[in-house]
Amino acid sequence: MRDHLLNDKLSLHVKIKNAEDLLSNYTYDEDNINPDLSEYLIEKAEHIFPLPTKENFVINIHTEDTRLRLTEITRRIHRHFHDEYDIAKRKLRSNTILAITMFIIGMVTMTLCFLADYFIGNFFLTKTLEITCWVFIWGAVEVFIIDRHDIRRECAILRRLAFADVVISNDTKYNSPVYIG
Repeated sequence: MRDHLLNDKLSLHVKIKNAEDLLSNYTYDEDNINPDLSEYLIEKAEHIFPLPTKENFVINIHTEDTRLRLTEITRRIHRHFHDEYDIAKRKLRSNTILAITMFIIGMVTMTLCFLADYFIGNFFLTKTLEITCWVFIWGAVEVFIIDRHDIRRECAILRRLAFADVVISNDTKYNSPVYIG
């Protein structure tokens, strides 16, 4: 089983010298992990993201510290990435609301542009409303299509990390570059 985890493409290998490398220095909350460790795991997960997204990652922690308990580490990692995933989901929801709001403003401005052109006929007012209309509609397209893709990708990675299997290997002989706390 251990050899399979070392050669698996979905494994993220981490070297932790001691239990303090796992903890965050910036908070007193027991469930937070070190921000550097979190960034490392996200960066490595983004690197292997194109693999099947239905499968979760395996976080393989290499350490010589025998005080580390698997249940505690798993709880901390899962809790941290669940919180990050919730933040990303809220960002995705606010992105959608912003895109819909911008599109509605663009459509209302387009309606006002047609009404101003038909009833008032003022060239400057019509052109101002027309430019405003297209700025809001294209802004909505950009926010919804381009920005949404990056946020959805981030959500997928964080979800996979939030449900990752955590394994502790009591050796540090693995040769790949790993996080060193």
